[in-house]
Amino acid sequence: MMSHRSNVPLALAALGLAIFIPLLWGVAHHAAFIGAIDDPIIAAVTATRPTWLTDILLTITALGEPAAVTLLGVVLAAILAYYRRRRYAVFAALSIVGMSGFNTVVKHAIRRLRPFVQDPTITPLTRIGGYSFPSGHASGSLLLWGTVILLSLTLITNAPVRRWFVGIALGMIVLTGYSRIYVQVHYPTDVLAGYGLALFGLMMVWWLMQPWLTATTPTGWVNRKPKS
Repeated sequence: MMSHRSNVPLALAALGLAIFIPLLWGVAHHAAFIGAIDDPIIAAVTATRPTWLTDILLTITALGEPAAVTLLGVVLAAILAYYRRRRYAVFAALSIVGMSGFNTVVKHAIRRLRPFVQDPTITPLTRIGGYSFPSGHASGSLLLWGTVILLSLTLITNAPVRRWFVGIALGMIVLTGYSRIYVQVHYPTDVLAGYGLALFGLMMVWWLMQPWLTATTPTGWVNRKPKS
């Protein structure tokens, strides 16, 4: 029998669209509210950049590279398959790797130049090509670590371990987006749009797959050995 499908993912998907669509329209039409969002946040984030914080955020931003996110997604899917959670492995692969393509499509449709291209006086702390909107790092981090959060809440029965995974995942999502503004390769609205688009995609995949995932798959796999 198919399990009950919660509408919470649909609500979160709608929230993602509510974030993404206005920003998409604003950037495409050069609306004044985009600058009103970007300018004060950039000023606050880049006001002081101590060496220790720069080193941490450069490491965080490197972990958000598409290749790194894809690799971590494959590793996560492989771990799930090893523990005989193959349906969740399929979900992880689809949500992390499959949904990442939407970000690229939007980037090439909007073609927003990066901050240091629009303003040559900006010296970014790292170099990257391509377009700026929406942030692929922000989108990829939410897809990857958002998947970790969903899997943790669903499969991990040990409450302290579950809270640890969720906390680390939330921290990585926030810090990855912050790092892209800090190193000045993205505008804050790029990051917010990346989060919004990824939240929509991740929650829609989760909602659509939820009955299939929970129909025959038991919960609780931490500290359990795979069947021989």
